[in-house]
Amino acid sequence: MGGISFTVIVVEDEKLIMKNIIKNIERANTSFEVVATASNGEEAWELVQEYQPNVVFTDIRMPVMDGLELIQRIRKKYDFIACVVLSGYDDFTYAREAIKNQAVDYLLKPVNLEELTGVLARIEQELLAKQEKLTGYDSYRKPEEIVDLVIEYIHQHYMQTIDLSEISSQFGFSMSYLTKIFTRQMEMPPTKYIREYRINLAKQLLRNQSLSISEVGELVGYPDQFHFSKIFKQVTGKSPSEYRS
Repeated sequence: MGGISFTVIVVEDEKLIMKNIIKNIERANTSFEVVATASNGEEAWELVQEYQPNVVFTDIRMPVMDGLELIQRIRKKYDFIACVVLSGYDDFTYAREAIKNQAVDYLLKPVNLEELTGVLARIEQELLAKQEKLTGYDSYRKPEEIVDLVIEYIHQHYMQTIDLSEISSQFGFSMSYLTKIFTRQMEMPPTKYIREYRINLAKQLLRNQSLSISEVGELVGYPDQFHFSKIFKQVTGKSPSEYRS
């Protein structure tokens, strides 16, 4: 496998089922790594935007936002993410609807290890097939040059929505390759670099009292003030208003 790792987010509101799914994913295929978990669709959507994983396993019936709406949002913005539905026996109509929304597969709960292994094997084949045509890219540019180009792109487009898959395709390589070489050179994944770059700019802008907090957020690429405040506090330990005062 050449050390290739694929990232996974698991969305499930029952803690015991969640633990079981994570354990089985790790047992079923070591190429897949669970990088984040969520207990409802809204929380999951924020994590999807932050991590842009290869795969999302999601329950159907959840509080705040259900799995169907989550899959629809993912399909619209990140069509490269594979979605797998986790369904109870009585939720088959929901599962069928999810497949119409281009979920790649569905698994009945409790998740069967053999079935999960099969689903992950299929997803892995598809992900590797997408990357095969990109393996020759190293001969054209050194990894350090690629990372420099990506950083330059981030610095020019931080006010907009930055889609890592779009950056990857523009430069002609896969997102997992981008993440790998970027993390190796910068000692952090590109998602974290983007977040910290934006927050450092926000710190400077917050010194300008004539700008409202929502305006600052919008200027650094976070048009949703609530999301901006949450990310700012995650990075700095303070809310934007606390930091300003």
